[in-house]
Amino acid sequence: MGPIFLIGYRCTGKTSTGKYLADLLNKTFLDTDLVLESTYGTTIAQMVGRHGWAYFRAKETQTLMNLDLKNSPVIATGGGIILAEENRQFLKENGIVVYLYATASVLTDRISKDENNTDRRPDLTRDSLSLETEKMLEIRTPLYQELAGVSIDTEKYTPKAAALEIKAQLDPGSRTEIS
Repeated sequence: MGPIFLIGYRCTGKTSTGKYLADLLNKTFLDTDLVLESTYGTTIAQMVGRHGWAYFRAKETQTLMNLDLKNSPVIATGGGIILAEENRQFLKENGIVVYLYATASVLTDRISKDENNTDRRPDLTRDSLSLETEKMLEIRTPLYQELAGVSIDTEKYTPKAAALEIKAQLDPGSRTEIS
């Protein structure tokens, strides 16, 4: 099994689920947002504030392309990584893509409660959080769905249960009960 890329909007559980999945599969876990921030010594919000969205998206692509895919890691990607055709092609060609999703109302609630959201993640629009989430999902959902080899509704699964379900779908003989 090659690398596993977790895609989805903010607060769908990519990082939490990814850590559990990496442990289950005995693989390394990477988060493209954290790799990018570490590489450039700044938060995404600071980068966007100083240089703009186009600059950030270019650095996001560069970060994705430079990931070490040896040993087939589990990789949580930034929510907008799928916006660039180059990134979508890379994800399709280099691993298994797992789409984590939830409704706009649930995501809005999760984002508003996420301590990392305001400090590290910039607003995507000047709209209210709920309207921004709805607009972004309208644009991004078809792209997420197009890439997905596996899709998991994170309203129905905790991160640990989602990781077990992903493992079961990727390797049907491995289905395990949640403890």
